[in-house]
Amino acid sequence: MIHGPLELLFVSVVVAGAAAVKGTIGFGFPLIAVPLLATVLGPRVAVPMIAIPTLLSNLIVAAHRRSAGGAGAHVAVLAGLLVGTVAGALLITVLDPRVLSVLVGGIALLYVVATAFRLTVLVPVSVGRRVGPFVGLAAGVMGGATGIFAPLLASYLHMLQLAKREFVFWITVMFTVSNIAQVASYLRLGLYAGPVLGTSLLACLPMALGTWLGLVLQDRLNQEVFSRIVLAIVALASLNLLLRGLLG
Repeated sequence: MIHGPLELLFVSVVVAGAAAVKGTIGFGFPLIAVPLLATVLGPRVAVPMIAIPTLLSNLIVAAHRRSAGGAGAHVAVLAGLLVGTVAGALLITVLDPRVLSVLVGGIALLYVVATAFRLTVLVPVSVGRRVGPFVGLAAGVMGGATGIFAPLLASYLHMLQLAKREFVFWITVMFTVSNIAQVASYLRLGLYAGPVLGTSLLACLPMALGTWLGLVLQDRLNQEVFSRIVLAIVALASLNLLLRGLLG
């Protein structure tokens, strides 16, 4: 738990910075915040603690980008996310997070490499949509167990060649659905006992500031720069997951 003003400042800066990235590109909040906060709070505290501010951040971004088409195409992904998130949360004490980290990190990194060499243009969008339910299920299990949903979901939506605003809207909707299941599962499992819930609610203050700053920046990015930033964040996240799995 937080001990003293320096740790409180560290948590606030990490949360605000991660939320700013989230507001800018639509993802990256727990991806950045969980590993950093785990160094001070420990993973069993960092994962459930960041879930509530992540959920509220998603609601802010979704409200900011509240209109987007193509809902029917993503229903199966959302269903897979729900099932996978609950399963991942229930298996949080059983699954080896290192194996999950290596698997998800490797898949996402392969996508980044394929995109860099323009191999993804050979995959029809219709094929990408058919694998959506499996992507949702896998991302849900990973996120429920570790708090990190982004690599697979971001890679999937990027493969569908969505425009910037549509990408941000739909990845936020997917995160919102999975975060609701995540928080509900953690509550039922008793992971918000003691001061964890209070710390999580306190973290919502720097989260709101960071998310707002990110949304301001998002409006200033053109589509090409946005796409490159998305790929760069996915690449860094994938490497981070691989290293955590192989060396942790």
